[in-house]
Amino acid sequence: MIESVPSLAVTLAQIRALAEERQLTAAEMLDVQDLAARTGVPPEVVAGLLRGEDAAEAAPGEAARQRAAFLCACSRDAAGHPYRAADIAEAIGAAPRVITDLVAGRAGNQPSEAELLRIAAFFGRGPGFLTDTPAQAVSRALQPVLRSLDHVSGGDMMAELVGRYGLVSLSTRNTTPGKPLTRTQETLLLGMITGILSSEGAS
Repeated sequence: MIESVPSLAVTLAQIRALAEERQLTAAEMLDVQDLAARTGVPPEVVAGLLRGEDAAEAAPGEAARQRAAFLCACSRDAAGHPYRAADIAEAIGAAPRVITDLVAGRAGNQPSEAELLRIAAFFGRGPGFLTDTPAQAVSRALQPVLRSLDHVSGGDMMAELVGRYGLVSLSTRNTTPGKPLTRTQETLLLGMITGILSSEGAS
């Protein structure tokens, strides 16, 4: 069963309202390249959606094939290497040619619907990754941001994590060497950690 997701307009409005309330920079949370990498939606389409523009929708079967091809072509293993077509094919029980034709966009040996679902599962994605419209995909990708903002309290979040969960220390560093996290990035990170710890404590 595919979990429903709020409309992108609703998600963006909530993020912008919470960011303003917490004096954070909403634009930092709406990274076009990051959203494109997590959804398989082209960056120019993501940028248009964030501006409130509509996006053309491919036929359901074609959209699923495009997203599956994106996963096969762009995903990396634990060592940072691209997945081999033969390894993906073996994992889903298909011939390697099915994967190579899919990635190349050739009309030859295209995967079945069941094989597309197994490709998504192989890369840790649910069925919604294949079937979401571009707007739904971006809205779904933004839900962790929204949850992080929801867990932001008005006080010192680090002190709250230490007091409630016994967190001793937290090293935060940017992906750019020598560049510290911005307040917005750090707040989102702490909010995400709080959300994870809260859900684990409730289970």
